[in-house]
Amino acid sequence: MSDVAKEKNLDDFSNGTQPAVVDEITRDDGAVNLSLADDPHRGLRMRHVQLIAISGSIGSALFVSIGNPLTSAGPLGLLIGLGIWCAVVWAASNCLIEMTCLLPVDGGFIHYAGRFVDKSFGMALGWNYVITQLALICLELLSLNVIVEYWTLTLHPAILISAGLVAFFIIQIWSVRWFGEIEFYISITKVFLMIGLTLYTFVTMVGGNPIHDKFGFRYWKTPGPFAGEVNFRKVITGIFNAVSWGTFAVVGPDYISLIGGEVKNPRRILPKAFNSTIYRILAFYMTGALCVGIVSSSTDENLLGAISAGAPGAAKSPYVISMNRLGIPVLPSLVNALILISIFSTGNSFTFVASRSIYSLAQKNQAPAIFKRVNRHGVPWVAVCVTLLVSCLSYLSVSAGTVKVLNWWINLVGAAQLVSWTCIAITYLRFRSGLKAQNLLNTDYLPVRGYLQPFSGWYLLVWSPIVFFFSGYYLFYPGSFAGPDFVFAYGSIFIFLAIYLGSKIYQTVWLKEKHIYIPASEMDFVSDIGHIDALTQASEAKRARKPQTKAQRISDFFF
Repeated sequence: MSDVAKEKNLDDFSNGTQPAVVDEITRDDGAVNLSLADDPHRGLRMRHVQLIAISGSIGSALFVSIGNPLTSAGPLGLLIGLGIWCAVVWAASNCLIEMTCLLPVDGGFIHYAGRFVDKSFGMALGWNYVITQLALICLELLSLNVIVEYWTLTLHPAILISAGLVAFFIIQIWSVRWFGEIEFYISITKVFLMIGLTLYTFVTMVGGNPIHDKFGFRYWKTPGPFAGEVNFRKVITGIFNAVSWGTFAVVGPDYISLIGGEVKNPRRILPKAFNSTIYRILAFYMTGALCVGIVSSSTDENLLGAISAGAPGAAKSPYVISMNRLGIPVLPSLVNALILISIFSTGNSFTFVASRSIYSLAQKNQAPAIFKRVNRHGVPWVAVCVTLLVSCLSYLSVSAGTVKVLNWWINLVGAAQLVSWTCIAITYLRFRSGLKAQNLLNTDYLPVRGYLQPFSGWYLLVWSPIVFFFSGYYLFYPGSFAGPDFVFAYGSIFIFLAIYLGSKIYQTVWLKEKHIYIPASEMDFVSDIGHIDALTQASEAKRARKPQTKAQRISDFFF
């Protein structure tokens, strides 16, 4: 811990309002307390964290539904729109890296919202995020059916949903290390799928296909970079549709923040994980957007027909449509199979994050106390079970129709994600104000600094509400308004406000709290810091005493 922090602890925080830092670094005999580095609750290593970040952020959208913004925006419009939103996600990473590396605790940014803004604000953000993750689990379970329908329409939807729920339970319930290992190997398939599709794009565009068609950048010329005839309103609408698609498809740093409390040696691992966000964005999202604009025309009749008809599985993927056009056999089914694995992996990650979010809320008495229960490996098993029980809402598709229910979840997820991003921006800017007010901003108190701050925080704060406000623009065209669509497009903000105001009234009227928000000068920058510093020193001491194996050195090189 820095001298500034220690001075703060002794002078400003010894009045009983905030707990003093406990020195856990050394034992009674003066040796480093290495047992801190062996906490079973902290079972995630670097390779686990990196692959979980990939797994949670790359689902079927990057391979299948990316055709929707392509037909609306064109290849260049897709790149521009996606680039705008990727910059927002990178800005979020720059905010979360500072808070998470300082305080890698359970709950991540949900914990920080309650600690640096207000308890009610943290509670509202936490439940909004839980709703988001539950909707995403249902979405992925329904997507399993959609993908399998590419091969057969005779399998009952409830069978795959049930199989997915059981598999998630088995993977999640034992230990975080068990989850991390399984997710690591499953997530590798996503990396191979993206690499394979990138190589497919390059080889086929230069003529390496059965019909020897050297199409190159043909579709950038005809129908053009902006999906046909250039019209200002159409171009702007198309780019915004690409941005809106990005809000649903591009995530990642929020997952890293949430799992910070279960990472071994977090001060070493988490900075690398956050700093690699920009590389994941470039390698997966921007490269993927460039590839689909090369292999498929934005006005391709097969693509437009598959989207309008709600074609199953990879049938509406620009890649698969390209493979069929070029007369390539077998490969479409292989891609569909890998997408199926990708969806399962993503749903597994969402289950993990949702259960940890509920557990974090329970720790702050903002959810029933029963959710605090953990097994001997530190897994919040009650939260896991309830998460999967609520995910049984995916059975709605059995009666209402898979495609219809799928669209409900997609709209709900996109809106709720935007509310969360806005709250993260507010939390970071308050966090920064607290550091400044307590004379910690220009010291070495922060273990890691984010890029372009505070610009990144303001960029995140400006763009997230703008995209949310205009996300349902199509509802306000004459004759286009639909009640259910409005609820799923904007309902999340009303849920957030209802939880926030209800909690705030309770705190003000019953608990007699005076502050609307936590003053910058009273923010708690001391609690948990001593334990994290002790954990860091113990982990580094153990790392120095125990030579790395060859396999570990290889793992560190790649991850």
